[in-house]
Formats: sequence, C-alpha cells, structure tokens
Amino acid sequence: VVSEDVGNRRAEDADALIVSAEETTSARHDDDEHDHDVIMEPHGDHGAHAAAAEAERKTLAYENAVLRQAVERMGGKTPRTYIDEARAATQEESFKEVATSPQSENNNAKEEALQLQSKVDKLRSELEQARSLVQTANEALVKAKMGSEDEPNDKISHSNFEVGDVGLFMPTGRGTGGKRTYVAFHSSCPHRYLSTDSIDGTHDFVLGRIVYQEDLVAGARGTDSNPYGLNVGTKFWVLTVEVIRVP
Repeated sequence: VVSEDVGNRRAEDADALIVSAEETTSARHDDDEHDHDVIMEPHGDHGAHAAAAEAERKTLAYENAVLRQAVERMGGKTPRTYIDEARAATQEESFKEVATSPQSENNNAKEEALQLQSKVDKLRSELEQARSLVQTANEALVKAKMGSEDEPNDKISHSNFEVGDVGLFMPTGRGTGGKRTYVAFHSSCPHRYLSTDSIDGTHDFVLGRIVYQEDLVAGARGTDSNPYGLNVGTKFWVLTVEVIRVP
C-alpha cells in the first residue's frame, strides 16, 4: 500500500510538472507573438529572440516527454488513468450501497412474498381441479358399473370393494349415539364400515351401491380416529353408499 501511495504521489508530481511545462511553453509562445507585434524592434534582435524561444520550447517539450516516460515506467499508467479508475471505483461503491440499502431489501422481500403467494394460489387452483376430476371419474365409474337403466348391475361384492360396487352391510353389536354400526359382508376383506351419513334408523341390513370410500388408520381407542374399537394402527375403510334396499 505504501509503495502504491508513493507511486501515486510521484505520478501526481509528474503530472503537475507536465502541466507546468506546457503552461510555460504556452506563456513563452504568447511572449513571442507579443514581441512580434512590436513594429519598431530591430530585425536582428527579433531573430535572435525567436531562435532562443524556439530552443526553449524544444527543451521543454523534450523534458515533458521524459517526464511522461518516467511516469509510465513507475506505474505503467498516466496520472489521468489513475483519476478515471478512482472515479469508476467510487461510482461502483455507490451502486452497491444503493443495492444493499434497507429500502432495497424491503422491496426484495415484498417481491418474494408476492411470488410465493402466486405459487400458493396456483397450487390451490390445481388441487381444486384435481378434486373435480376425481369426482367426475367416480361418477363415471358408478354409471359404468350400473350398466343401463333397465338392467342395473346389482351383483353383491364380497371379496373386493370399489366405487360402483354393491355391498351388503350387516349390523354389529357396536353403536354410539343411538346408531348401529354396519360392516360389509365379505370374504377375506375386513374392516369395511358403512358411513353413518348413508342411512337413518336401525335396519337389519342395508344394501347399497358404493359412491365413495375413505381409507383410514386407527388411532388410540376411545378417540374419534378409532370409532370402531380396532387395534391401534389397523387400516379400515368408511364407505358411503346409495341405498338400494333396506327391510
């Protein structure tokens, strides 16, 4: 750093010398022109004075060239180059301060928040579309399994339960709130329970077409996550049906 400061001071001194030399040359030249305007000066004196001025001008020009070469050898750049680089560095620092100011950071945070909100809105829209597609697919599956209106497909499923299948639900000994618990008649396909929203009253059996099924995992006994008293971790299904027949 000290070496660079010394080089900079030398460059500034050299530049000052160059300017001084140029100003001296200019002043000498102006004096020559002024002397040339004197009409009464003897011709011989004028020629000698002009020759001396020209010699001095050439001497100063030579010294000027020598000084510039010395400056270039010391730093490889002219003093004006150092000044321009210093100004450019100052401007760059100013731009960085503006970019990292609290106002700029606040604006960036707001912009990021808006972008995140836009992504959330887009995901919500896609989720709603997916739900709509699932509902449409379930309805189409129900219609396909029902067949024509004149010949509905009323075959009772017992080994596999899908949307559109017909299930026979029988009451069990369990029940809460005045409602009985119904489980689907099955073979090696347990834990299919009838949704309490599908029927009213206490029937001896319910024959219904499955329109929706939800798969769940039993939580702690005595809680809403395990309404059928199953072992913790047991997978079970709650089936919503369109009632076909009750006694």
